[in-house]
Amino acid sequence: MDIAKLADGDTIHINSSIFYGAAYGNLWNDHHRDWKNQHVIWAHAEKLLSQPGASQQDRELAVIQLQRAVEHRDKLLDEVYGFEQIPGKKGRNKYDIMTDLAIIRPNLKKPLRDLRNSLVHQITASPLSADQCALLSDAAWYYIKVTDHIARQSAEEIVVEHTLGAKSAASLSLTVKKRDWIVNVNDGHTHPDFLQEHAAPDSLTVRMTKCEFVKYDGVLRFQGAVTGSLLALGRVIQIFFEESDLGY
Repeated sequence: MDIAKLADGDTIHINSSIFYGAAYGNLWNDHHRDWKNQHVIWAHAEKLLSQPGASQQDRELAVIQLQRAVEHRDKLLDEVYGFEQIPGKKGRNKYDIMTDLAIIRPNLKKPLRDLRNSLVHQITASPLSADQCALLSDAAWYYIKVTDHIARQSAEEIVVEHTLGAKSAASLSLTVKKRDWIVNVNDGHTHPDFLQEHAAPDSLTVRMTKCEFVKYDGVLRFQGAVTGSLLALGRVIQIFFEESDLGY
């Protein structure tokens, strides 16, 4: 490909090997949400369970509080991210999507949801043992704890870069707009070795809004919008969540 002939408005296809190198967050955004409230609710439930001589009613109330803590965290995350709007994920259960993204394991929440529903909707419920309640409390605590970082913040900018040789390198500075899941390249440069003539199922397709051939380095510098592929977009979003979880 003759990158010197590329112009603003052209589309390029970057080989998936760009994802074989380094990836890291560059800037983070604080959500300014009350993510600590879920810990307060959990602590109230734990206090009911840990008191000497906790009754069956205490345990039932505690389990409902544990589920409430989980539901509040679910709502916060969904409001911030809109998981069902992620490209290629529409129509899927949000907990399955979160599992695909390695954020959570939904089996931690299911026992809480099922047990709470049985307590609320059934006239009688099976007695809750101390061991059952302790397991549910641990599950709720773990779920809230592992999602603390992404509840609090997200990566505002991520960078992916890879080098194939002494002079063959590519680097992309990307922004991901949550809920709309629009991905843009704010600053990119690539050697021709990373470009393909045609789109592939796993290539990163960018419609350039601005580009420049840097003759001295033999590279293309550009900005633009990522338009595909679904596999490549999915990998960018995966990196976004990985870096959001690491935090600053």
